Amino acid sequence: MKNIIFTLLLSTSLLLLPVEGFAQDDADELRHVFVTALERNPDIQAALASVNIAKGNLLQARLRPNPEATVEMENFGGNDQFSGTGMAEVTYGIEQELEIGGKRRYRREVANYELQITQEQTIADILGILANIHQAYAELNIAHQRLNLAEKRLELANKTHLAVKGRVKAAAASDIQHTKVDIEQQAAEIEKTAALEIFESSKARFERLLSGNVDELGFEYKPLLTVIDLPEKEDLLAAIQESPLALIAGLKRLQSKSRIDLARANAIPNPRLGLGVRRFNETNSNALIASISIPLPFFNRNQGNIASERAKSFKAEYEAEAAILSLKESAELIYAQILAASNAVKRYQDEIIPSALRAYNQASEGYGLGRFSFLELLDAQRTLYEMQEAHLNSLLQFHQAQAQVDFLMSAHAELIQ
Repeated sequence: MKNIIFTLLLSTSLLLLPVEGFAQDDADELRHVFVTALERNPDIQAALASVNIAKGNLLQARLRPNPEATVEMENFGGNDQFSGTGMAEVTYGIEQELEIGGKRRYRREVANYELQITQEQTIADILGILANIHQAYAELNIAHQRLNLAEKRLELANKTHLAVKGRVKAAAASDIQHTKVDIEQQAAEIEKTAALEIFESSKARFERLLSGNVDELGFEYKPLLTVIDLPEKEDLLAAIQESPLALIAGLKRLQSKSRIDLARANAIPNPRLGLGVRRFNETNSNALIASISIPLPFFNRNQGNIASERAKSFKAEYEAEAAILSLKESAELIYAQILAASNAVKRYQDEIIPSALRAYNQASEGYGLGRFSFLELLDAQRTLYEMQEAHLNSLLQFHQAQAQVDFLMSAHAELIQ
């Protein structure tokens, strides 16, 4: 019976070996996922629509004021000779407001900056969504690996439980062995339930981001790429200077200055020119008339708006500085996280899991030769499983950090063009 348990553990242990051959086309698969999301994700489509809104505002800012047609009738509907329309004077004219002081030019500048800000914000929003998709992609694949690992652990626990139960009945093993494998079996069942729940929630999140069913999209679960060349920290810090969020901060600063110019221009009143034809019914004759009106800026010289835009300009300056500092802080933090996760993944793959595997193999051999107890064999098996689980956790942390690095470096911006 002891040899039966040994055979079960040894044959099933191959199911618990760490994955060493990681798919090299993971980047291509992730790119395919991104392309699918760009076509289907509603948040991405909404972000793209905001660009058209800004384009419409720019078009409107370029337009001149419309002329106004006027009709005026005098000297009618009174008494005596003015009772009818025979003495009436009818004027047909057109009036045009003339924008002076550079109002239209500054208005165009403000709207043009708004369009550029919207375009950069759209890129930032989409890159943020792609980063979330990258994380969801990693979570789903690793959740699938974790579920497979939990299923294999439960399968082994069930087989071992039956074997030990038979030995206990035959009085060939102590009750403590049965208790230990019973605990191991229950722990494996709980672990599988938890792994299944994580897998289903990861799948739901991934399907929401891609707006489609995983099976319909032809998605394939696969081990994730673990060897990725990390960027130099200096390159990351340099890249954020040209990131959409950094560009937005600079554009808002420039836009604020144009808003001040526009507010100053609006302090200059626009004249209105009028030209028309007056019809004298009494003499059956016509005459041209012309008019000009200029508001007198005695009280309202747009002082409040000018002061407000100046304050907004100061605010934009400080916000731009704060945005760069915040990006640098995020870059420092994310780089430390990805470096730690990368080192952890490599240590688990190169050192910890191979060591745990050797310990398990030694315990298996020793158990078969009678050198180690069954409980020592179970402990070695549990340690191997825990190290594999920890390796998956580190791998997930690595890809979560990698998604943030890609976001800060605008790594997938070419897909949005």
